[in-house]
Amino acid sequence: RFISDVSLKKKIIDQYSAYVHGASLMHLDGLGLGTGVSNQDALATRTKAKEFLLKQITIKGTADVVGFQDELHEIEKSIVSTGECFGVDPFIISKGDGKIPKRLGFNLTAPTTGLNLRRVLRGMQISKPILLEGSPGVGKTSLISALAKVSGHHLVRINLSEQTDISDLMGSDLPSDNDGASSGVSFKWCDGVLLKAIKRGDWVLLDELNLASQSVLEGLNSCLDHRASVYIPELGTSFACPATFRIFAAQNPLAQGGGRKGLPKSFLNRFTKVYIEALTEDDLFSIVAAQFPSIPAEIVEKMIHFNEGVQCDIDNRLYGQHGSPWEFNLRDIFRWCQLLQSNGSQLTSEYAAKYADMLYTQRLRTDHDRGLIQNRLHGHFGYASKKSYPKLEITEKCVLVG
Repeated sequence: RFISDVSLKKKIIDQYSAYVHGASLMHLDGLGLGTGVSNQDALATRTKAKEFLLKQITIKGTADVVGFQDELHEIEKSIVSTGECFGVDPFIISKGDGKIPKRLGFNLTAPTTGLNLRRVLRGMQISKPILLEGSPGVGKTSLISALAKVSGHHLVRINLSEQTDISDLMGSDLPSDNDGASSGVSFKWCDGVLLKAIKRGDWVLLDELNLASQSVLEGLNSCLDHRASVYIPELGTSFACPATFRIFAAQNPLAQGGGRKGLPKSFLNRFTKVYIEALTEDDLFSIVAAQFPSIPAEIVEKMIHFNEGVQCDIDNRLYGQHGSPWEFNLRDIFRWCQLLQSNGSQLTSEYAAKYADMLYTQRLRTDHDRGLIQNRLHGHFGYASKKSYPKLEITEKCVLVG
């Protein structure tokens, strides 16, 4: 299907490139997604598969395929943006009618982010919905949100949970005042958030897909498969999904717990699956520096090194076993930067260390764990917060706690 749509119909790339990219899309990009396979095993399998595919097209006389062998190579130079389209070479999509902001608030040219973006755009070359899976905080939602903004499409984000009902998505009859025409109670149909998006032709992001109930998953089937439509029994009408309508879904791995469940294979097959790679320290620095340019680079580096060090300690079970699982990621660094920026002109290592106590130390459950994380904080910043009790101060303009 990928070869037919991309090489034969759209003529974006030649058939040999379409062959290897199609294999990556269908089999390699989502390797390990929803199965519990470790990242190391998935990477090793992906590398061997790429070597095999490369040998096949080399025999045919073609060996250089953009974005296949080295997906990180010159990713910044591969961004394509014109008045009508946006993409990462060699994959482009048409721009929508929305206004494109001058500042995205997210760095799409960071190496791993660019790699993930190219994989998503590769998946968008065919009409199937796209399912993204990755650890919390790797930027699944932010990536799709930034892609929607830079391509001029309106994104509707829907957070799913066990309490979400299909009527929340499609709509229901709700009480109406009937404009004062009668004294009796009347009901009026009200479109749900998903049905509204279908009518407008928006992009939709279904967040936390593996927390949704079975009834919601079954209700989504008709707009995910070949029918591409939604039938509303109360209205006796079917609504076709327009060409501009796209569905993205995101979920955290099963190991994160919290009521997550493995989705049926028959349901997963309706999606093009993309595993979102974890951000490296270079990626984090690039993203944070672009988002918070007022914070000195040396402080940003210390914050990122400290965050990565804490997560490494927890992964190695040095502390944090009480109350686990713990996940310190880009979201925590963003919160840290926002607090530090709110401090005004005092952008120093000492103040950064003080805020780390609130964001990191106080979240742990035992004094022993807090002591160990304080030692790491002192090693990175040269400061460690002293144990103190918060004070309460009330002024005419604000209430200060701490």
